Amino acid sequence: MKKRCYIYTRVSTAAQVEGYSLEAQTERLREYADYRELEIAGEYCDAGKSGRSIKGRPAFQQMLDDIVCEKDGISFVLVFKLSRFGRNAADVLKSMQLLTDCEVDLVCVEDAIDSSTQGGRLTMAILSAVAEIEKENITAQFLSGKMQKLSEGGWPGGPIPYGYRNINKKLVVEPEEAELVRMVFGLYGQEGMMVNSVVNYLNEHGYKKTVRNEQRALTFDMVRTILDNPVYCGKIFYNRRTNCKAGNQKKKDVIVVDGSHEPLVTPEQWHFVRMKRERHKGRGKKTEEPERISLLSGLVKCPKCGSGMIAKKNKSINHNHGGYYKTLYYYGCNSNRKCNGRVCDFSHTYNQEKVDGAVFEIVSGLTMLPVFRERVLHYLENTDVMDRLETELKKLRKTIRSEEMKKRKLGEDLDNLDFLDDDYDKDYEKLQGEIDRVYDHIEKAEAEMERKMKKLSAAKQGIQAADRIERLLEHMGKLYGHMSCEERRKMYRYFIERIEVYPEHPDGKIIKSIAFRFPVFYGEEDVKEDKAPDELVVFTLDCGELGLTASEAKATYAQIRKYVSEKFGAKVSSLYIAQVKRKYGLDLGKNYNVSKKTDARVPVCPKDKEGFIIDALKHYKMLDADVEMKEQGDL
Repeated sequence: MKKRCYIYTRVSTAAQVEGYSLEAQTERLREYADYRELEIAGEYCDAGKSGRSIKGRPAFQQMLDDIVCEKDGISFVLVFKLSRFGRNAADVLKSMQLLTDCEVDLVCVEDAIDSSTQGGRLTMAILSAVAEIEKENITAQFLSGKMQKLSEGGWPGGPIPYGYRNINKKLVVEPEEAELVRMVFGLYGQEGMMVNSVVNYLNEHGYKKTVRNEQRALTFDMVRTILDNPVYCGKIFYNRRTNCKAGNQKKKDVIVVDGSHEPLVTPEQWHFVRMKRERHKGRGKKTEEPERISLLSGLVKCPKCGSGMIAKKNKSINHNHGGYYKTLYYYGCNSNRKCNGRVCDFSHTYNQEKVDGAVFEIVSGLTMLPVFRERVLHYLENTDVMDRLETELKKLRKTIRSEEMKKRKLGEDLDNLDFLDDDYDKDYEKLQGEIDRVYDHIEKAEAEMERKMKKLSAAKQGIQAADRIERLLEHMGKLYGHMSCEERRKMYRYFIERIEVYPEHPDGKIIKSIAFRFPVFYGEEDVKEDKAPDELVVFTLDCGELGLTASEAKATYAQIRKYVSEKFGAKVSSLYIAQVKRKYGLDLGKNYNVSKKTDARVPVCPKDKEGFIIDALKHYKMLDADVEMKEQGDL
């Protein structure tokens, strides 16, 4: 039984160069197949396609697909020359590996390369080795340059440390900044001074750093970076940061050399600071709820300066029974932190539980809001968007036609070259390069055109994209309870850009608006392959029109006491509030004020004050408005 084969032919241009034309290649390959008694199961041809990459050669890709699918059970692929198979060494080797995996051999007739023979396999191995050696040489040359620079004590590259300037690839001291660096080391070296203390001292005494010609307050991160950088004692470290991010990968050797730059601190100072930093290492590590992550840190924006709000916590000592009360977590302006110079004076904080709960309620009910569907459909079905896409498609068609004309003209110029001219080879290569670039432009324009057409089709059927966004939100609601803090945090960042909050709202409203950016994919395969979205549906939801969420309405004990005092002129204790909440079935959580004495007398909330507290609970929507006061019983 005859073995079967595919034959593949290609020319880069429409010009049929003698000896390389499609007809000449096909005829030669058929003769070879007949000589080897091979049955031709298929012929694949890329006319006018560059060999620079396999991406622009549909017939070649189809051939590889058919081989993988074992469509015809072939044993060989015949090509005229290896250059017809591909000009890119990486593509050739990758395609060859695919053929090898499928037990198919490549035969380059004119080059006498047959991967089924020992000599052919040796040629392929050499080709592979040459590509690998070239890659290693480039890497080695790069590292050699780095090592040479390091051995001379020069700066190997990267961000320039504060206090220096890079002049002719050498670190030169910047006097004003250097003085601040010395002061940081000096202050930290004093007894009782920590990083926060150093930052606070410098900011309180008016020291600033210059960033893009702007004077800014010093921050905790800046001071910590200065204290941990060995460049200030005259050393140059290489691979120090790489190993910090290496994870489970093999660590690289850290290279340490004496730098040629002027040190800003003495070795003794550096050693003392290093020892002190090591002693206090890990002091800021979480000891309680180590897995807890503030879900919306950075997304919630300060209403005063617009910077991201970060996590803050309040842990109070229980003086009555020892230990601590429940730790309360808040969102506060990062720029209001003392260790960052307090460049913003907005000191108000927001209870994390209330903010997180309110955002979850709004997002969970988003698909039920008429404004959501209206905004999403308006965006996807916007006539202006469709008109713009139509205009862009027309421009792309013109571009492709123009490039096709240019390609034909270059092909004619290639045909008209004088083979006997001394500059023939140079002119041929120049024209060939221009033709390759034209093909690249056409390929790029066609890909862009296909993408625009998919967008236009989706814009005309905007409802589909809206349904996908709805499914995303529905799945979020179902899976939220099973997610870890980190998963919830990532999920919110997937489709929320920013959250604006009220400085202070008389009704207790916190969330002012949420800016969404929902990803839209025009093909299901894009979602499965985790590709970047084709489009983003961006809109901002005005949450002020939605009224209070249950989480926002949930008042603290301090708010209830204040409400009762202002409306009824009476004082109620937290104990009374807790008794009333328990009586009406409201969740109290852990009781941190249980007396250790079994015979301790517990005061009971009077009837009138119970009524005041119930009124406050109704005001804050923690109780329904029609709830009636129960008979006096066990509180």
